[in-house]
Amino acid sequence: MGQFKRKDLYALMNATMAQLTGQDYHQVINTGTFMDAGRLAKEFKTDEIYNALGIVGARLLIGNRPYNAELSLIDAISTGEFNSTVREISYFSTWALPSGAFNTNLYTNFADGFDNGKNPTELGAAQSTGDQYEQHPVHPFEQYFMDSQVWQDCLTRYVNQIKIVFNSEAEWGRFWAGLVTEKSNDIEQRKAAYNRLTLLSRMGLAAAMGDYSSAIKGACTVYDLTAAYNKEMGTNYTGTQLRTTYRKSFLEWFTSEIKIISDLMAKRSVYFHATPVLTLGDGDHVILRHTPKSEQRLIMYAPFWEKAKTMVMPEIFNDNYLKTENFESVDYWQTLSMEDSVKASANIKIKIPAWLEDLIANTTGSSDTDFVFQPDYLMGCIFDKRSVMTNFQLEDARTSPLESRKNYLNTWFDFVKSNICNPTQNFVLLVMSENEQATESFTGDGTEDDFTLTGDVLRILEVTVGGTATTAYTYNAETQVVTFTSAPAASAAIKVTYLVDQHPSA
Repeated sequence: MGQFKRKDLYALMNATMAQLTGQDYHQVINTGTFMDAGRLAKEFKTDEIYNALGIVGARLLIGNRPYNAELSLIDAISTGEFNSTVREISYFSTWALPSGAFNTNLYTNFADGFDNGKNPTELGAAQSTGDQYEQHPVHPFEQYFMDSQVWQDCLTRYVNQIKIVFNSEAEWGRFWAGLVTEKSNDIEQRKAAYNRLTLLSRMGLAAAMGDYSSAIKGACTVYDLTAAYNKEMGTNYTGTQLRTTYRKSFLEWFTSEIKIISDLMAKRSVYFHATPVLTLGDGDHVILRHTPKSEQRLIMYAPFWEKAKTMVMPEIFNDNYLKTENFESVDYWQTLSMEDSVKASANIKIKIPAWLEDLIANTTGSSDTDFVFQPDYLMGCIFDKRSVMTNFQLEDARTSPLESRKNYLNTWFDFVKSNICNPTQNFVLLVMSENEQATESFTGDGTEDDFTLTGDVLRILEVTVGGTATTAYTYNAETQVVTFTSAPAASAAIKVTYLVDQHPSA
């Protein structure tokens, strides 16, 4: 059973009396003032007392962040901070303007007969810059990102309890300890489940923005550590090999990559987030984002982190990079299991809002579209705290009349759970593909130079003809056709080895 310190019990009594009386002049500071407040409380009706106790208790439970709560990093304990994020107004970037005080390659500002206007040609083309009254307003972008639901809870209390709860500090403490023990675990688990659901949804949005069909795939919202390591090091290791056999080398590289990503997120750019596009006469304008180090959050898969933290912690968590209080590790992403392959993977299905679908897939769809994300190994994510956030509030508490025969009453609570998944704020998803390889074989006939691969190809690794590696070919990724510069000889054994695309686009 939980234990409360004396000052905590006094604070709870002050809160209860304020709820009962509507006044805050009852300041319990010692045993004497506690007893005075207790005698006054007993003068109220039983249902009023329980309603006051219920409201204070519910606020205590919903606002508490237990030390073992999962994914509490995205929980905005401050309701004000959450509410200020619900309605977000951003501004499109603007271009630098050509000078009107000099003759330039782009415009001719000084010439006989020119005035302070654009001096158009006979065809209407501007020869000079505009005058000083040319308007360049700042263009805002406003969007609501919040979703909210309500759940109920019920607390049954028996009248005999109220007869003794105000009698002493000890009884008062036992009452609150019992309440916390009874309800806190349930509420904590519900909060953790909602936080997990919210984070997975935001991961799904990041994956959709980094999908093969995305027009902004280069925005790096999904970072495949396996592919990036192999490309930089000139290797073809699988994800499992990097986490086991070559762990030391991979961790050294991984540490530097996290620092690089963190540094890049702190720069104002178009990367790591979705941006609406505003097209004006001078071209396209986008929303640029930057995330200061203090606003960056890092969540990592715990089983990997435990093996890596002795090397990674000193490098990443220091005054120049991330703070330890802005980090959290999780034991599993979606499914609790003893199998690492299950805990580290996920099967995320989300609906992409129509406005975002138009942006990332370069389509003109009018309805929400399903998107499925199934990473082989989900390492974690580094993100702006405003990109994903949850909040929990007590909306209302109502106490029933006394059930006269059985001598009890119920207090019903309405808890509001809200979340924000904002794809226009920076979010980088860290995954490790398994890097599975496959080989397809063909036989030359002396005339055919095109050979079509039937598997899901991510990248060609090697092509051999008659056992000898060759680069005398081209590869079309859309049709998966390997075209040789000259047709391989008749009966020549052709082998094409490639990385398997674990998640091909539809």
